[in-house]
Amino acid sequence: MRLLLLFSFFILLLSAFSTIPTYDSGILEILIESGAPVHAGFVVTYENKSHLTWRHLKPNTPELLIFEGFDLSKAHEEFMNVTIHDNVTSNSVTFKPVNKPVYDIDELPLPYTGLQIKMKCAEDWYGFICQTHCLVKDEFRCDGCGRPACAQGYCGWNCLKSGSECPVFANCSCQNGGECYSPLSESSTRCHCPTGYLGDDCQFFYIFKEKLDFVTNFGAKLTVPNKFSNRADIYQLFEEYGEEPRTSGNRICDLM
Repeated sequence: MRLLLLFSFFILLLSAFSTIPTYDSGILEILIESGAPVHAGFVVTYENKSHLTWRHLKPNTPELLIFEGFDLSKAHEEFMNVTIHDNVTSNSVTFKPVNKPVYDIDELPLPYTGLQIKMKCAEDWYGFICQTHCLVKDEFRCDGCGRPACAQGYCGWNCLKSGSECPVFANCSCQNGGECYSPLSESSTRCHCPTGYLGDDCQFFYIFKEKLDFVTNFGAKLTVPNKFSNRADIYQLFEEYGEEPRTSGNRICDLM
């Protein structure tokens, strides 16, 4: 009987967790603010394909743009380019896209006064290049790499224990919105960190190691300090404006 239960449990795991080639599971988020009203076009180019959206930015009002459908399996080889057009200038920044980091930019070309760029995985996708599919349901969840684990409040080899049967959750010390979970067959807990945070207790904010610089294609290059530089506030900004109506970029052309 126990062997039958074990077999059924592992069949359930296989149906919920799998590692397969990425299928457009990467997401790029751009949080931007302008100091003056401007009608701007945003073009994101990656793997010879472009995504485009236009947006009328109100002065001193952050706007969240979300571009979906990126295959990050070649993120170590391919660069991503973000270009912002308005009626005066065209400004571009280039970087390698990988899951989790918030890209660091010190100076911004006017009229833009605040900007952050963040990569993350689509829902139910995990891993450094969003390559692992994990279907979270009921008492199961995934860790940051897409490995099977028990959801918060559940424990045991089959994740069926809960409540007072899982006293280990009393010692959970996750910070910054991290969620406590229990790895399978371990009598301990770990933290699943929100995008942008890392560390055993999600205590560190992860910033891309190399600072990004904008290149102005034409027009005068006037810059101002990036007002979205308070690391403690960046993740909260993404979360706040993620709940508001958003602009989703559409793939419009293949450059090949």
